[in-house]
Amino acid sequence: MLLKTKSDLPAVPLRLSLFIIIVLSLCFANSYNGDFVFDDSEAIVNNENVQSTPLKDIFKNDFWGTKLTNKQSHKSYRPFTILTFRWHFWFRKSLVAQDYHLINIILHTFVCILLLPTFIVCLGSRGQNTAFYATALFAVHPIHTEAVSGIVGRAELLCALFMWTSILLYYQSIYANKLLYRWCSMCGCILSIATAMLCKETGITAIGICGIYDLVMVNKILPSDVIRFMKMKYTYAEAKKFINLKQKLIIRLCILSVSGLMLMVSRFSVMGFKPPTFQSIDNPASFMDNVFLRILNYSYIYCLNVWLLICPEWLCFDWSMGCVPLITTYDYRIFCVIIFWLILGTMIAHIFICCDDLFLRYSLMGLAMLIIPFLPASNIFFNVGFVLAERTLYIPSAGYCLLIVIGLQKLCNRVSVQYILLAYLVLISLFFARSWMRSEEWKTETSLFRSALHVCPLNAKVHYNIAKNAADSGNTTLALYEYKEALRLNPNYAQAMNNLGNLLKDQGKYIEAESLLKRAIELQDDFATAWMNLGIVLSALKKYDESEESYLTALSHRIKYPDCFYNLGVLYLEQKNYDKALKAWKSATKQKKNHGRAWRNMILLLDDLGTRDDALKVAYQALQYLPDDALIHFNIANILGKVGNFVEAEVHFKKAISQNPTNSMFYTNLGVLYHRWNKFDEAEHMYKKALEIKPEFNSARDNLRKLYTLKSSIK
Repeated sequence: MLLKTKSDLPAVPLRLSLFIIIVLSLCFANSYNGDFVFDDSEAIVNNENVQSTPLKDIFKNDFWGTKLTNKQSHKSYRPFTILTFRWHFWFRKSLVAQDYHLINIILHTFVCILLLPTFIVCLGSRGQNTAFYATALFAVHPIHTEAVSGIVGRAELLCALFMWTSILLYYQSIYANKLLYRWCSMCGCILSIATAMLCKETGITAIGICGIYDLVMVNKILPSDVIRFMKMKYTYAEAKKFINLKQKLIIRLCILSVSGLMLMVSRFSVMGFKPPTFQSIDNPASFMDNVFLRILNYSYIYCLNVWLLICPEWLCFDWSMGCVPLITTYDYRIFCVIIFWLILGTMIAHIFICCDDLFLRYSLMGLAMLIIPFLPASNIFFNVGFVLAERTLYIPSAGYCLLIVIGLQKLCNRVSVQYILLAYLVLISLFFARSWMRSEEWKTETSLFRSALHVCPLNAKVHYNIAKNAADSGNTTLALYEYKEALRLNPNYAQAMNNLGNLLKDQGKYIEAESLLKRAIELQDDFATAWMNLGIVLSALKKYDESEESYLTALSHRIKYPDCFYNLGVLYLEQKNYDKALKAWKSATKQKKNHGRAWRNMILLLDDLGTRDDALKVAYQALQYLPDDALIHFNIANILGKVGNFVEAEVHFKKAISQNPTNSMFYTNLGVLYHRWNKFDEAEHMYKKALEIKPEFNSARDNLRKLYTLKSSIK
């Protein structure tokens, strides 16, 4: 039976199809003015590869800016995605979230536009109608919100773009008239797959889709044919005849296989042939000793992924830490797993039993595009660092959308086309509205994290992120409550212990902070941040030797850690070990050129030690990296004023004031400069300006009184 039925969904002209797809793809457009949220901060804002490191380092580090050889690296190698982030920064000279969001929205539109010819290629000219309806459904699917509205989802968008390109080029390599064009197209296909892989690892799966397309659609080889072929006994002559008949297919599949093997070996060599290490909280099922229970939990996660494709109502930025409780005993969720495997088993049996049928071949292509790109996230070949991630469904959802439309076309034989079309339009409208609302939630961390409470109230990471967001906005009460709630849900949550300890440290509750931080490093002995924070607490408790040991331990786990060097310098300063303090701050500025606190402390210490020439030398060096730092200009002005260089000191005081016009100290010290310079009117004006800003500023008031006394004595 052919897919072409007595009645079909209405045909749509190509130009109108493209226009509709473009309009529908803008369902995420309201996220254009969103902030950097969740993983965006780690991958972009705090990632030096995006802003300052040499370009070659991008190809040595993982997606988060960590050396691939580092044991803490997640081994996610996506240098081309990071390059696109870097281009934004290079163009604007600053991090503007709106730029990144706009490009993501545009990329999603291009992915949708390119998916239409990809579907047409995969289904053949008779499937053009099906291709349009499947692409339109893909354009609005709410499961894409994380990939489009979350900036780090750029990896999925770029990967999809080059995967669709590789399929189109593979089609050209089969049907191009000239041999040169065929080989150029094949080379372009492999290059596109490699590029997709350098955007995100999933790109390698395009090889499988191309292979299935060649077998099923081009050569019309079905699973039943493979079984029949294996059962039959062929003579040498018959086998040779078959090989000659399928010579081009065999050559293409060999090229795909060899290329795929080379790409995988290259990929593993980059990560030193060592898999990433994850904690049990990242993917609890992978740490279960019982193989049966592990498979059962994996199966339930597959069910959830399918359900999110069918009904994307429960969407959450993170699905770890209790969001999906493990199945350890009898559980009603086991029935979901049984139903899932029964349906999948029935589909597989149908595929192997049925003979040549266009509906079957279309379904095989849909299944291939659904299952093959999902395999890297399936825990089958290697453990992944998440329970469920919505953005990993961006590419597989193309296969799901294709299967849905194929099913609708099939139903047109039994149900009125008007009803089918109405149901389709309702689904499109619901998906568009859901995508629009969900992308609104991705605009700020506050709305994103709070939306997760309705889906995963038992997820400790949700409460952790709400607490972190509250602490950043100054809501300490909420932050304390949410950190404690995160630890109640997961008593071994080292990151929550560290952040709660850090919060208590800021409140002067050092004993409680020390206890939490020590517990955090017991759970995770290579937790560099916790070691550094413990060092700060121990220093506050006057336990200097233990504090120094904590800082040095932090540095042993993270060699590049400028903040730790800075705090180590502060410790040495308290101990009056000035040489070591200067050395530590110098290390901080070497690792982070714009580390303002380290530069300023060096300047002040050198000035206090009486080495003003060295202080000025360091200060002018600091200005190369921090030309607009008000405090550095202020420190330079003070030093120049002390040595009697009033003219240049005035210039730097005014620069400091222009950068921070509300600092009363700047006006007071400039007033002192004028006072010493015998510019009494200017001095009086500066003192009065300081008192306008801060009426209780005694230094300015005393200096103004002295000035009036001096002026009176002169008169």
